[in-house]
Amino acid sequence: MKRTAVAPVKKSKLVVIGNGPAGFKFCEKFVKYRLEKQFDLVVYGEEHYPAYDRINLTRHFEDSVIEKLVLAPVSWYTQNKITLKTGQQVVEIDRKQRLIKTSNGAVEQYDKLILATGSAPFIPSLENRELPGVFVYRTIDDITAIQSYIQPEHKAIVIGGGILGLEAARALLYAGLQTTVIEIAPHLMPRQLDVEGAAILQQQVEQLGLSVYCSKQVTKILGTEEVKGITCADGTCLTADVVIISAGIRPRDELGVRCGLQIGTNGGIVVNNYNLTSDENIFAIGECALAADRIWGLAAPCYEMAEVVAARLAKIYKVFSANVLLTKLKVLEVKVVSFGDALGKHPHIPLVYRHEETGVYKRINISPDQQYVLGGILVGEAGCYATLFHMLRNRIKITGLPAELIAPKTETNEEKITDFPDNTIICLCEGVCKGTIVADILENNLTRLDEVKKMTNAGTGCESCISLLEDLLAEVSRKVLQTRS
Repeated sequence: MKRTAVAPVKKSKLVVIGNGPAGFKFCEKFVKYRLEKQFDLVVYGEEHYPAYDRINLTRHFEDSVIEKLVLAPVSWYTQNKITLKTGQQVVEIDRKQRLIKTSNGAVEQYDKLILATGSAPFIPSLENRELPGVFVYRTIDDITAIQSYIQPEHKAIVIGGGILGLEAARALLYAGLQTTVIEIAPHLMPRQLDVEGAAILQQQVEQLGLSVYCSKQVTKILGTEEVKGITCADGTCLTADVVIISAGIRPRDELGVRCGLQIGTNGGIVVNNYNLTSDENIFAIGECALAADRIWGLAAPCYEMAEVVAARLAKIYKVFSANVLLTKLKVLEVKVVSFGDALGKHPHIPLVYRHEETGVYKRINISPDQQYVLGGILVGEAGCYATLFHMLRNRIKITGLPAELIAPKTETNEEKITDFPDNTIICLCEGVCKGTIVADILENNLTRLDEVKKMTNAGTGCESCISLLEDLLAEVSRKVLQTRS
């Protein structure tokens, strides 16, 4: 019998605009859900590099090795049947014909389009902001330009005392520059910390050599041919050779604006709970998206959006959960954690522990009935954050005295990570629980952190859980040795 040839199924064209962390995370999920069977994926990126870790830009400042920041080499894209086009800026979307156009005149057709254009630094209206010596701190090219300009004898000013501003200040300080941070709000990290927590943080970073001025608005950059200093609204003048602007971010929504997508009142491409825009063929993820009525400027929710879209394209119907936020970082070697309703915007009872001599501040907000954790701030000592965040996300009732949640830990009452419930989320970006990690460590005899990351995918996102992974690996390994002996 003569066989009839079966024509290959024509795949749809899927285009991603944006090769930042959110765009790359979608590529990973594209592979996870084996979407290459349905789609030909093309990714456009403005920068000339593959996707890299923007969260750890300061590492590049320290060693200038791009490969340490790159999330995957170009060969990874090829191996996974993804076409990566770097150094190409998309300037137009034709929704009617489903085409995109680049600045060099290239045209690409799409069936489904994902906008992952991220955010851009907010540049306040400052006189002389175009002077040589004025920089932003956002990309590898920004870091390279700063490194090429600065000299150890320079004085530096960072405008903005948020997370990224303090990261920039840390880089400059460690490069040998006398560095000052100027924050318009009354205290550092105003989105994450209260007045007392910020005071402890400021005290600690000043001891490390950083100068801090709060409640000051920079109005002018001084100089004619290069930076000479800054002037503030209250008349304060400070000399400087370098100015770094880190005054917040704005969503890169200009493509959405030009093609007529629905945009939020204060910017951002409006999406529903599965990240679909007002066009049924266009999704938006990451910092360009206005999801659940806000712009999400942290890695975990942006990565969740990538998961939601990839799953939906695979006909698995997940929705963006808009889970409570957690910020965990090390600011100039000072541990800082802020999670949930950290600032007490809703009815709550605050529990506070403060020890100025050791630089420790803890504030936990609990519900008025004293049964649930609502949020918290930890500065200087953050070992208990995983338990508290687990209690918040899973709405676990407080047992015992609430004050014990923030009591100083001694050798007899110190909580070990292996004592956490198995469903404690260790890696928020990837949603990996403690039980899964422990099982993989034991079943595969894992002994190194890189092995744990590769096997479980934990710690491969924003890396804020690395210290927890290290502690978990150490504790499990110690228990295995005890059992064998």
